[in-house]
Amino acid sequence: MKTAKFISVLLSVIFIFSCEQDELENSRITTAELSGIEASKAVCGGSINYKGILPVLSRGVCWSEQPDPTLDNDFTNDGKGIGAFESVITNINARKQYFVRAYCTTANDTIYGNQLEFTTIDFIQFASDVSYGSVRDIDGNEYKTIQIGDQVWMAENLKTTRYQNGDPIEHLTDLNKWGHFQINYGAYIYYDNDTSNKAIHGALYNWYAASDSRNVAPEGWRVPSSADWQELIDYLDPYLNKKYGYKLRETTSAHWYLDTQMFYASTNSTGFTSIPSGKVVPGEFMDKGGAWAYYWTSTGTYDGSNCIYLLNDITIDQMQPNARGFSIRCIKN
Repeated sequence: MKTAKFISVLLSVIFIFSCEQDELENSRITTAELSGIEASKAVCGGSINYKGILPVLSRGVCWSEQPDPTLDNDFTNDGKGIGAFESVITNINARKQYFVRAYCTTANDTIYGNQLEFTTIDFIQFASDVSYGSVRDIDGNEYKTIQIGDQVWMAENLKTTRYQNGDPIEHLTDLNKWGHFQINYGAYIYYDNDTSNKAIHGALYNWYAASDSRNVAPEGWRVPSSADWQELIDYLDPYLNKKYGYKLRETTSAHWYLDTQMFYASTNSTGFTSIPSGKVVPGEFMDKGGAWAYYWTSTGTYDGSNCIYLLNDITIDQMQPNARGFSIRCIKN
């Protein structure tokens, strides 16, 4: 008798499991075509035609820079049940390729839809609630400008290839010349030696270019000194809260490293719109899209010079090797 009951229960379990498997196999989840693709977000979603006996407990899309994303990667949670739904993908970087697919979960399983891919566009996301001016350099590059206290700053990184008098700045592509004191003349380079980085990130310059008397800044402007940066610090942080860097950083995930707390606190309330454009050190490029932004000052000597590290506040580093490559933000005279 006990054996018969056991076999009966076993057959029931097998039958239910078999039905669930059949129903799962007959279920369909479709990933919606992407729309609204920007530098730091995109719109997707899906449609669920689920024939299983268990309810759909959650649904959404998951995405990754690698194929076949799962819930171990980034994902949205867009409610429960069957039918169509919309998902907003956020916290992604500019000029990156991503793979995405819809999903739904039950108490027993997760079903994934077809995979799609998309590439984000690239543009600087300036503050929308401040008033910008503009200035042009000798090459004709135009920059947004912003007043912060009594100072007027460029809200974009310098891109010029010439000094104010028209003399060219050396375009030095040999990474072995960027680092300590291998050279003693002004030079610039584009990150990854890729000119497509110029539009968003500008150029990287050594300190010799930043401090050259011929002036890399537009007419009527200059490379800020350490004192200029200190004045900015004093204006933004009169109570020494050490959180003023948030007021200077681009607010979206388009260019900043996503795993830093600082990203989520960024307001860009000043309109300065700092982005991490990287640096060049002996033999390599580093930190584009990272957690720090680096800027030269005009202050220094041939033994080592001052640069700016911008994270959640501003650090003035006083002994950087002159041949390293950093961004430049100019200030109006």
